Amino acid sequence: MNAQPMEHIETERLHLRTVTEADAAIVRLINGDEFQTDEAAMDYIRWMKNPGRLLIIFYIRLRLTEQCIGRVYIHAKPEINDEVEIGYSVLEEYRNQGYATEAAAAVVKFAFEQAGQEVLCAIVKPENIASRRVIEKLGFKTRDICIAPDENNQNCEFDCFQLHRDSLEELL
Repeated sequence: MNAQPMEHIETERLHLRTVTEADAAIVRLINGDEFQTDEAAMDYIRWMKNPGRLLIIFYIRLRLTEQCIGRVYIHAKPEINDEVEIGYSVLEEYRNQGYATEAAAAVVKFAFEQAGQEVLCAIVKPENIASRRVIEKLGFKTRDICIAPDENNQNCEFDCFQLHRDSLEELL
């Protein structure tokens, strides 16, 4: 990754920004049961801000209310040869409103234009139709099937998608 992460990205309906230690409660909200205390969330924030890591997480907020509704990130994924993956999650009550697509499109543009990436990948469980729709709307093309740990750290099959920098003009 060639660039330092910007602090925020604005879209039509969303404000994406990286977090500080003051955002521990937001990290706990969006990450569910992953962090039991604010201190554990702050440790995670410190860990992801390590300059040696390729991990940039933007928390998604509605511009009108500043309500945090999810996150979108890029990171080098060791399980797939350190390829740079984009991932996202939106709280259930905000799904199916285009927020994931809008946020992911902004981060794809950031990854190519600001962070100097040439290729991004995405891995999606075959049964996750909603996530597949987001990736396909962004112009990612099916590449192959890969094995990687899921959210429960169990190896499983994922459909692997890829998007090249030269496809950016076609993005939304």
